[in-house]
Amino acid sequence: MSCWPSRPLSAILFSVVAFALASCGSTTHPLASGSTGNPGAQTVAAGPLLGAWWDPQAGGLRLLYGVPGAASEGPAIDNDGTYSGALACVRGKIAILTTSAGGLSLGALPQGLPASVTSETISKPQIVFSPSCTAALALSSDGSGGILLQGLLSRPTSSRVSFAEPAGAAAVADDGSILTASQRADGTAAVQFLAAGNSSPRIVTTLSRLGALAFLPGAPSAMLADAGTNTVVEAGNLTGNLNLVPVAGPSDGVAQPFAIRASADGHWAVIANQASGTLVRIDLSGQSAAARTLCRCSPSMLDPLAGNLVFRVNAPGTGTVWAYDGNGSAPRLAFLPVDGALGTKPHGALR
Repeated sequence: MSCWPSRPLSAILFSVVAFALASCGSTTHPLASGSTGNPGAQTVAAGPLLGAWWDPQAGGLRLLYGVPGAASEGPAIDNDGTYSGALACVRGKIAILTTSAGGLSLGALPQGLPASVTSETISKPQIVFSPSCTAALALSSDGSGGILLQGLLSRPTSSRVSFAEPAGAAAVADDGSILTASQRADGTAAVQFLAAGNSSPRIVTTLSRLGALAFLPGAPSAMLADAGTNTVVEAGNLTGNLNLVPVAGPSDGVAQPFAIRASADGHWAVIANQASGTLVRIDLSGQSAAARTLCRCSPSMLDPLAGNLVFRVNAPGTGTVWAYDGNGSAPRLAFLPVDGALGTKPHGALR
């Protein structure tokens, strides 16, 4: 994750605002597996699992099968009213499902029995997965803290996280480290890093305007997008001798970035722009030029799908749903069908 070109960018240091990591007993829960398949249930989609998302109209989780450009949507599952929302991490073939009471359950995809992953509850959480799906942060709606989940692909544990200053955005690393950005009255955003198992935050930098935060897979480095300066930097070696290195700027097509993600192998990054509606692929090794792709879909997210560099860029209900595929020599956009059959399956059958 660290072959980065260019010169270091000086960090703007600010006073440390303490925020504490308090482990509430570090509860451990096994990952549920197995299937409660129903031979009589309607099957309308097959093939490799491409993606999954919560369908609020059906009140269940939708699974998408196939590849970008040739995909089909399955019926809503887990839609008996137990859950109120879900977020999938297809790279790890898991999903975290939430209840209206603030409970968190974990299920394997495309089949598995969702099981409670913590005794803690959190109201209306925002779920953020790590790049490789090994950890997740359930951030509270007010940004004051959340629940950190680790070991998601093996034996999950949970711990409570509290922030002294509300986080306007947060990212979690594969090892459970956390990066937060807190909005200031002048519009700037203070970025801090909390290493896994540590209670003392590390000052990273201040963004002139919050764009996005994202860790790279498997290494103590993150990408920080500044929507004020239209720049992206790598915060390298967060657990050691911190350095900030430019990754992309206006000349690469960065224009009010609001989302950024790394490829599964850490070689590439994708930046979503608000101003131009473009998606920019960046070679993090610096060996090839940035590639811009125009999306006429008003991109609103970068939700990882199956594949090294494939992302859903807008939500169902906003018109045609599009996927960005940056794996080839020329990145492309492909539409995803979202009007699949509305058949149901028994609660717990993630299949």
